[in-house]
Amino acid sequence: MSIEKQKSLSSNKKDYNFKKLKLKFLEKNEIEIFSTLCQDGIFSINEIIFNKREKILIATFSRFCWEFKEEEIKNDTFYRVVSGIRICHVEDVKFLNKDKIDSSKFMNLLSVGFSKNEIVLNFSLNFTIKLQVEKIEIFLDDLDMPWPTAKKPMHK
Repeated sequence: MSIEKQKSLSSNKKDYNFKKLKLKFLEKNEIEIFSTLCQDGIFSINEIIFNKREKILIATFSRFCWEFKEEEIKNDTFYRVVSGIRICHVEDVKFLNKDKIDSSKFMNLLSVGFSKNEIVLNFSLNFTIKLQVEKIEIFLDDLDMPWPTAKKPMHK
């Protein structure tokens, strides 16, 4: 990447006044917000960990920054950021089709839903995580500053 292009991208970042997200979700109706912010996140099966003793599921992933409005972004530059999620009070976890996931492949998070004390994370490659929870307590934290990407996820 040329020095001029790097300077341009760097100055664009200042224009958008990036702030790392640090959010906590506690209510059923907040799951939709969580799902929207994490939609199209790129996950590796190796970076999704369930700690049975602590009753938490944690994961790091590359989050598409949906919070930046299209009309505010110059030159069709969009952003991703390394983020982490922590889902607490997990009583039981079911990984559906995990055995079919090649650890070298990446999956996209398609949606997150909630019904009857169950949080469901639906991924591409026909992979699903079902979490039986005592109550809703989810943390979403950006771990670094966003970086530019020209690729925006497409939805039909």
